[in-house]
Amino acid sequence: MVPLKAVVVAIVVAVAAYAVHRNWDALVRGFEELPLWVLAVAFGLTVLAQGVALLMWRVVLADLGTPLPLVPAARIFYVSQLGKYLPGSLWTILGQMELARAERVPRRTSLTQGVLVLAIAVGAGVMVSVLLMPFLGQETLARYWWAVLLLPLILVMLHPPVFGRVVDTGLGLVGREPLEVLPTWRGIGKALALQSLVWLLLGLQIWVVVVGLGGDPLPSLLASVGGYALGFSLGMAAIGLPAGAGLREAVLVVALSGVLSPGLALLVALLARGIAVLADVVVALVAVFLTRRAGDLPTPANEPLGRPLCPPHGPPHHSSGPPA
Repeated sequence: MVPLKAVVVAIVVAVAAYAVHRNWDALVRGFEELPLWVLAVAFGLTVLAQGVALLMWRVVLADLGTPLPLVPAARIFYVSQLGKYLPGSLWTILGQMELARAERVPRRTSLTQGVLVLAIAVGAGVMVSVLLMPFLGQETLARYWWAVLLLPLILVMLHPPVFGRVVDTGLGLVGREPLEVLPTWRGIGKALALQSLVWLLLGLQIWVVVVGLGGDPLPSLLASVGGYALGFSLGMAAIGLPAGAGLREAVLVVALSGVLSPGLALLVALLARGIAVLADVVVALVAVFLTRRAGDLPTPANEPLGRPLCPPHGPPHHSSGPPA
């Protein structure tokens, strides 16, 4: 039988090659148009943002009662993130559920965490973009004003009792038991703060590229941060688009229209996608090869699945996860 680790590596390499191939032209043009130091700084900011995103992911999982050490959490998170480049919106969560089984994370917990992380990412992105909307230009406001209406809806859905009731209803429909540990406001608040930092770092990555292409540094800063947060979060919420393909770039081009020509704004958007793909590939491969050894991935045959790493802190719906 082929070791599971080899299968995971093969899948990572195949999906990574597909994603890089789709964005190769943008990467090549970026090397032609920009100094190497600009690309290096942009790539470094993207990797740093992914590090903060991993911290946010671990905070949510711990808040649901199943904390994980850093290395296995990194493997699960970064490898499953490559699923967003495949058509459909469920591959990332499905990949996370399967990889987390090796760490005895219950599937219902992984599913709940995947949904909650998505809601937090979109919610934080909308909050950042709404705060910066006045600085994104009249065209952005005219086209995407309705994003403001998403904010109260997302905040209501993130309210722990409401979220728990919705998730338990969904789990019941697929024959799963209800959650033993509900998310807490403390955990969700910490995750929202970390995700806002992720959007800031990714916006700074855009800003570095914009300045490298001749954009005015001060006006382009807020447009870069707000435009990327808005485009990326709306792209994540768009069911069926691989990694928000098209929508993310369209929003960012509109947001940057006041500081760059349309052609250069499009180049920034495409280059940002290419850098993100490259960073996703690098951290996923590093995460796989940093795992303990080949025996790390498979779950032992005599080890029951669906067992949280920490015991429930009380009866269902009357407990809260450990402090994040």
